[in-house]
Amino acid sequence: MSEWTPKLNAVAAGVVVTFGFTMVWNPIPVVYAVVAGLGFTALLVWLGETPKHVWAWGCLFLGIESLSWPAVQMIKLHMSGVAEPSEDQMKELVGTMFLGVFFATFWLTFAYGVFRWIKRDEQPDEPSPKV
Repeated sequence: MSEWTPKLNAVAAGVVVTFGFTMVWNPIPVVYAVVAGLGFTALLVWLGETPKHVWAWGCLFLGIESLSWPAVQMIKLHMSGVAEPSEDQMKELVGTMFLGVFFATFWLTFAYGVFRWIKRDEQPDEPSPKV
């Protein structure tokens, strides 16, 4: 495997994680998205020893982003100055909460599985006992 493989995977995963970040904070200034993208990519380059590590961390970040999505929507609603949200806003917020928890569960479970896969591959094989 080339030494560039983890770095290329880190760039690809950084783009995916940045796309998720911009979806959570929509609308977001382009400058903030670029800074977040460079930060995520640098973090993934630093954490990613192999492509498996890069994508495990990327999935973990996507899960955290998905989990934060409903909270961000509630904060935006509160900061808009509305004393009591309308029924339509509450329906949208419930849908956001459901999707946020659903996707967070998916991505966090997927990241957990990849981390376990990495751990299993890194453990040395134990000799089988002779009978």
